[in-house]
Amino acid sequence: MKTKKMVFLGLMVGYSLILYILETYIPNPFIVFFPGAKLGLTNIVTLISLLIFGFKETFIIVTVRVILSSIFAGPMSYLLFSIGGAYLSLILMYLVSRIKGFSTIGVSIVGAIGHNIGQLLVASILVENLLMITYLPFMLVTSLVTGFFVGLVSQFCYSKMDRLKDSFINMRQ
Repeated sequence: MKTKKMVFLGLMVGYSLILYILETYIPNPFIVFFPGAKLGLTNIVTLISLLIFGFKETFIIVTVRVILSSIFAGPMSYLLFSIGGAYLSLILMYLVSRIKGFSTIGVSIVGAIGHNIGQLLVASILVENLLMITYLPFMLVTSLVTGFFVGLVSQFCYSKMDRLKDSFINMRQ
C-alpha cells in the first residue's frame, strides 16, 4: 500500500473518531421519541471513503473506527451493535452506489436504514427476542432524516475535494 494512501486512510479513521466523539456532545432531539437514535456523523466519512476508495479500503476504515470507538464507548455490547450496524450499512451503501441513478443522499439514506436494521438484529439476538424488530418502523423515520443530512453533508464535502479526488481515485487500482 502506498504511503500517501495509508496516510489518507489513517486520516479518515481519525476524522471518523473525531465525529464519533463530537456526536456524543451534541444534544439529540430524536432521543425523546426514539431512544438510541443518533445522527450518524461517522457515516459522512464512511460514505466519502466509499466514493473515493471503494469497498475494501472503506471496510478497513470502518473496522478500525468500530474497534476504537467501542473502546471509548465502554461495554462490549457497543462493539456488537457497532459491528452489526456499520457493516450492514457499508454493504448496502456499496451495493446501492453501484446502481445507476442513486444520488449520494439516496445511498446515505439506504446506509442509515441498514445501520438501524443491523443494530436491531443484534439487539434481537442479544435479548433473544425477535420482537425487537417491531421497533424498526420508528427507526426508519430517523433513518430518513439522518440519512438525508449525512448524505447532504457528504455530497457537499465530496464536491469540494476536486483537487484531491483525482489523485486518490487513482489509488483504487
